[in-house]
Amino acid sequence: MAAWLKRFFSSTETESPFPPGTRLNALRYVVLDTELTSLKSATNRILSIGAIAMDGTRIRVGEQFYQVVNPGIAVPAETIVIHGLRPVDVQLGYSPAHAVTDFLKFAEKAVLVGHFVAVDLAALKKELPSAAPRLEEPAICTARVQRWLDQRRSSYQEDRGHVVENIDLASLAERHGIETGEPHHALSDAFQTAMLWQRLIPALALQGIDTLGEVLRIGRASR
Repeated sequence: MAAWLKRFFSSTETESPFPPGTRLNALRYVVLDTELTSLKSATNRILSIGAIAMDGTRIRVGEQFYQVVNPGIAVPAETIVIHGLRPVDVQLGYSPAHAVTDFLKFAEKAVLVGHFVAVDLAALKKELPSAAPRLEEPAICTARVQRWLDQRRSSYQEDRGHVVENIDLASLAERHGIETGEPHHALSDAFQTAMLWQRLIPALALQGIDTLGEVLRIGRASR
């Protein structure tokens, strides 16, 4: 475990277990989502973590991760109607350190994927011990990938005044014909994002993007 954590948090390209030339269809992914106490990055805390594994474009439905987290602070009442996690649910949750450690074990040897996943990564990093190295493992943001594909498509249009399409998860699910689940539930949103990534991989291939290094140039999660 300790040896893998060193690789997981390594900031040097030479220590990465994922060569940039690896084909997207040959990679293992863990698609994740979190629910948070708020969207204020300086103070928010994790309330739940959901994730599902993929091998290339194949979603491994039997390989799922979900934990409710007790952040040790009150859950803002105005957010309960969004994520549905009541104080009684959170009180029974795992400690943040326990949940993040379990998630890292689940995500071992996988490339991380998420929709606006930089928000999730920032929340996860805050729950790590202060002495731990920074989380630097490459992560793919499906929102950035979709925006790049949209821009490529629009570059071939004569009308440059076209309306920019929304790239929030619900809008993209509708656009790609993805069945919607329970909104703002970490595992449900992770599964929906996995189905989106399943569709984006072949769309990228049509644009000549089929390796990890290439997709990170256009869709790496900002930090």
